[in-house]
This record gives sequence, C-alpha cells and structure tokens, in this order.
Amino acid sequence: MDVDSKGSIVGANIVLLNVDTLQGTTSDANGNFRLEKIAVGRRGIKVSMVGYEDAVVNNIIVTSGKEVVLNIEMQEKVYTTGTIEVVAETDKTKANNDLVSVSARNFQAEETGRYAGSRGDPSKMVANYAGVSSGNDARNDIIVRGNSPLGVLWRLEGVDIPNPNHFSAQGATGGPISMLNNNILGNSDFLTGAFPAEYGNKTAAVFDIKLRNGNNEKNEFTGQLGINGVELGAEGPISKKNGSSFLFNYRYSTLKVFNQLGIRFGVSASPEYQDLCFKLNIPTPKLGVFTLWGIGGKSKLSLLDSELKPSDWSYIKKGEDLVFKTSMGAVGVSHLYFFNSQLSGKLILSASGTGLDAYIDTISPATKQLFMDRKNKSTEINSIANYTLTLKRNAHHLFKAGITYQNIFFNASSYTYSTVYHQYIYSLNVNNSMASLVQAFVHWQWRPTEKLTTNAGLHYQVLLLNHTAALEPRIGMRYQVTKKQNINLAFGMHSMTQPTIYYFYDSYNPSTNTYYKSNRNLDLTKSEHAILGYDFNFAKNFRLKAEAYYQYLHNAPVQTNRQSSFSMINVGTALEGIPLVDSLTNKGTGDNYGIELTIEKFFSNHYYFLMTSSVYDSEYKGSNGVTHKTSYNGGYVFNALAGYEFSLGANKNKFITFDIKYTQAGGNRYTPMDLEKSKIANKAIYNDDLAYSERYKDYSRFDVKLAYKSNRKKIAQLVFVTVENIFNTENILRESYNTESQTIQKEYQLGLFPYGGYRIEF
Repeated sequence: MDVDSKGSIVGANIVLLNVDTLQGTTSDANGNFRLEKIAVGRRGIKVSMVGYEDAVVNNIIVTSGKEVVLNIEMQEKVYTTGTIEVVAETDKTKANNDLVSVSARNFQAEETGRYAGSRGDPSKMVANYAGVSSGNDARNDIIVRGNSPLGVLWRLEGVDIPNPNHFSAQGATGGPISMLNNNILGNSDFLTGAFPAEYGNKTAAVFDIKLRNGNNEKNEFTGQLGINGVELGAEGPISKKNGSSFLFNYRYSTLKVFNQLGIRFGVSASPEYQDLCFKLNIPTPKLGVFTLWGIGGKSKLSLLDSELKPSDWSYIKKGEDLVFKTSMGAVGVSHLYFFNSQLSGKLILSASGTGLDAYIDTISPATKQLFMDRKNKSTEINSIANYTLTLKRNAHHLFKAGITYQNIFFNASSYTYSTVYHQYIYSLNVNNSMASLVQAFVHWQWRPTEKLTTNAGLHYQVLLLNHTAALEPRIGMRYQVTKKQNINLAFGMHSMTQPTIYYFYDSYNPSTNTYYKSNRNLDLTKSEHAILGYDFNFAKNFRLKAEAYYQYLHNAPVQTNRQSSFSMINVGTALEGIPLVDSLTNKGTGDNYGIELTIEKFFSNHYYFLMTSSVYDSEYKGSNGVTHKTSYNGGYVFNALAGYEFSLGANKNKFITFDIKYTQAGGNRYTPMDLEKSKIANKAIYNDDLAYSERYKDYSRFDVKLAYKSNRKKIAQLVFVTVENIFNTENILRESYNTESQTIQKEYQLGLFPYGGYRIEF
C-alpha cells in the first residue's frame, strides 16, 4: 500500500531475496500477494513498482507453524528517473509514520522478544535505545531525555489510550508488567521528541502501537508459558471471500497458576493478573475498511499479615493487610474510507477506562481486629471521537488534518485516618465529575526533490474544564546528503494537561473543617524541543546515528503555599503512585540537553549488534527558585547488545540463538535524609534544600538469553532461558527510613533473576 494514502498498489513485483532459485509474484487488484513453500528461518523480500521507491523487508521469521502476514508500505518517488541504493533492511532511520522527521525508531514485535532482558515488553525494549533509560528493574517506566514518564503518550491503532500496564499506580504511565502482548503487535513507532502535529498532550515521547492483522486464509494457534503468564492466541479468516480476519490473545498470570497447583516461591504476596487483546479487520469492496479492536486487563496484589503469625508481621508493633487492585480497558472501532485515489477519511470511536482500588488495614496485636487506615478508589472513563482527512495531492504534496473530542468521567474516593485530627481526611472525594479535551491539527508535507522532505504543522488543544489552551507549531526536515547519509532537524512546541486527579484534589482546611479544590485552574505544562540528527548507513546493514537536542520546559506546577523544591517535572516514577500536592501554580521551569550516539548492525549473516550511548543533563527550579538536578538526571546511559543465531540439522530447520546485553548508567538521584529529625518525627525527613543533589553509585547489569527453535511439519516450537543480572550486581534503588530500628536502609534493584519460557505455534 501507499505509505501516505494507504491505497492499494496493483502490480507491484515481490521477489524473495538471497535464494538460489528466483521466487516471486505480483500484487493483485487489492494489493494482495502470496509466496508459498518458503524455507524456514530469517527471510527477506524486495518489493518494486514503477514510480515508487523499492521496499526491502528483512528478518521475516518464517516458521513451520504459522504463515507470515505482512503489510508493506511504499514511498512514491518525486521523480521516476534514477535509482535508489538500498543499503539496509527496513529503513530504521525512518518511522513507519512518514510525517516524522527526526528522533524516531520503528520496531517489530520480533525485537521485543529477541533482546535479552526485554521480557516481550515494548517499554523494556526501547530502554535499549539512545536517550532512553529505566529507573527501576521491577517496573517499565521509561525516562526519555531526562523527562518524567508522565510525558509519554500511549497510542494504539491511531487513538490515545490509558496506561496499558498491570499494577500501575494512579496517574502513572508505566508498571511492572505490560498488557501489550508482543504476539499481536505489528510494526510500530517510538518517538523521542519534536514529534509532528498529529501527536498531542504529551511532552516526552510517543509509543505509536499498531496491532497486526490476523491471517485471513488459515486458522492458526499459539500457546506460550513464561514469566508473563500462560497465553493462548488464535487467528484466522472471518470470510475468505472478502479477506476479513480475526486475531485474539489471552494471558493468565503464571504465579497464580502455580499457587493453585500448590507451588510456592517463598513470598507472601500473591500477584494475580490477566489480560486479553483482539482485532477484527474487515475490508469491503466499496464501503472501505472497518476495524474493531480492544485491549483489557486486571490485576491484584495482596500482602496479608492477618493470615500470618504476629512474629511474621511486616512490622513489630502492628500488622498490615494491603490489597492493591487495578484494571484497564480500551475498545475502538474505525472506518477508513477512500473518497478517491487522493483523498481518504478515517473515523475512530473509542472508549477506555482505568480503575484503582487499594486499601491498608492495620491489625491490632492485642485484639487482632482490623482497622481501615487508608483507602484509595478511583475510576476514570474516556470516550473519544476522532476524524482525520488525508489528501495526497501528488508525490510532492501531502496534507493531513484531524480533530479529536475527548470526554473524561472521573470518580474518586481517597482518605487516610489522621491521628492528629482523629478523623478521616480526604484527598479525593469526587462523584461523576466530567472534563473535556479538544485537540486538532493540520500538517503539510512538501517533497520538492527526492532528497529533501519537509514537514510543517500546527497542533491546538484546549481543556474545557478550566479553558486552558495552547497553539503549537511543529516543523521538521530530512535531507539526503548522499545515498548513504541524511541530515535531520526538527523543532516543536508541546504541552500536556496534568494528571486528572490533580484537578480534583481536595485540600483540607483544618480551621474550618472544609475542603476546596486548589488545583482546579492549573494550566498546561509546556515545552520547546529542538533536535539535530545525522544518519550514516556506512555499509550494507550497518548504521551510525547521532543526535543533539535541547528542551526547555515551563509552566510546570510548583507549590505556592511554601517555598519548596517540589515540581511536577519530577513526578512520575514513585512506587506508591504520584504524590498528591495542593496549592499548585504554573511557575516551574526546567531544561534538558544532551547528545546521543547509536552504532548498529541489523540482523544479517546470523548476527546483530546494537550499541547506544547518551550523555545528558537535566535541571529544574521549584518555587524556592533554586536550580536543582531533576530526579531523572543520571548523567549518562550506555547499552551494548549482541546476538548470534546458529542453524542446525540437514534441512536447517532448527536454530539456537544466543543474546547478551550490558547496561551501564548513572545511579538514581536522591535527596539526603536528615536522620536526627527523622528520629524525632518517627518518619523520613528530607533536606529539601539539597533536593536530588546526591546520586547512588553507577548502575550496572549484564543479561544473557539462550533459545532453541524447532520447526516440524505444521508445528514450530521455542524454548528459552534468560538470566538477568547474571553477576548479581547490587544496584541501589532508593533509601527508606526504618521506624523500628530508626536507621536509614537501602533498597536494591533486581538481583540475579533467571526465568524461562516455552512457545508453540500450529
């Protein structure tokens, strides 16, 4: 299909690469093609068509258990004379979205399972890219160029969705386990800054996730057992006549299954989670393409001292029952209609929601009775309508415009028992409140020559709850200096709303015993982002990429009722959820700047490697006017990954793969604790004047992965073993105050962590 208009390309030539005997075919009237009897292993194809640049797709994994369904997008040539030399596989210097100029990476689902330590999670996979780091081994929050994870946008099938992670804290964008199963992901994009006008309401990064279509000719099944759970997937045709298909995947938590079998792992917690994802793709001859998709999951974690002996309680003087339940779901229907060969329109209607129900009961050591200490329960439901028009006037000019209307329904009840006032103090008490967000954009792509592509656009958004708005220009350019070298640059203004709970947060006035919403009129956090990049494909399947960036943030909420170091710039990775703070105003500032380098060998000749390095600085000012390092300022990140694949057997239908990964990064920043004041208060007291002035020792981790693949007639199997942090390096996560011993104790990241998995396709 055409990368811009999404229209089918008839008569394209498809040829299998690197084979002794020519194998090829052409696309039919609907753009469909089929290649049969392909040897198992990693394969590549080349697609060519008069008037289009050649499309080369490598590392297509062919197994005996499943057919491979591909969607291949082609870029129209500005001029049809001359040739373009292809020096790499699917061009990872460009995003799948042709409107992106810089700081983008397309990725395939296969990569999420290939890299050691990624656990099939897109977030953990992109943490290997330049400019990206992870602050916690137990979670998949990502820090992009010194920005808070709150600035990460999740988009699925063209529409914004809530945080797709299990056990996620309220308002966060990450969690311990992703609901996005790599078995159903299609080619997707990850953007790290200055993104084009169609993306809005975030300032740090974009996950633009696509679900692949199911096989529209044959029923197929997948089963998997591993760290992420027990999984079952199915796909196949709904109607072979019109080419419609379904895709479905369900997962149930592994630990829960083992617990039901009577197997214990020596921990008191019993985590449970399950999720599902599906997609129906229904093309029609005259009415366009209809798509129905959905994702959902729920999770529960219980730590129950009431089921233990007092000697085994979490604390000596009292016990605690902690229950933490979360849920997330999103469903959408889209209709893509082609008015003619140049103009198309896409309508998306979606609904999504998140839920949190967490509470802590304290247990009296004398009576064993439970007392509700704190409770936090909330639901947020979004309904979204989006319409986008795309006009491809010719190879030189592409216009795109869209509008999105989003309704947000919010309910919340959050309270804690105060030993000072001897009553429950609410921080949230919201019933059926509503807010609306409107976003619109226009985009123009101009390609005056084959070498030069420019992208310009405007994005506008307004939060109707308090009528705060922003108009944001975006511009980018990509210039092909030679056949192997590109220069890219982009500038963009970006803004985002605050987490919903902040607008509805209830501040307590003890003198009048009343509540008021001190954050209702908060403005948008805003930023300006400038990037200069250079790409050099210096040999076939080799690439060097360098980028430099500067980002200025302003309008960040800071405290008004006292001079402090607090800023929303630092909010986003707390294990307990984002802190609720009252009396905020948009006077905080910050800046991020750095350089990044990537050297990569795409998978070919049985091996690959990826080396990325980032050196950066990230600072901010709170209401105290003092310049501090941000909590995300590790200073540098270095990643080195490599892998080799051996083929076995006379028919080369068995494979052994070995993957390694090494990460070295600056340690987490922290605020020093005042031990003497903490002893007096019997809780942690931090020196606010020295906020994030200290840094733990550098983070270091080495992961290895060994896998065996077998292809038998109509059945493909995979067995793998991974060991994360194989040298058991002690990386400090944070410090906490122990009220029992009145000492400061260190909490560590993940230690030696082995796990394995099994997968079958048939």
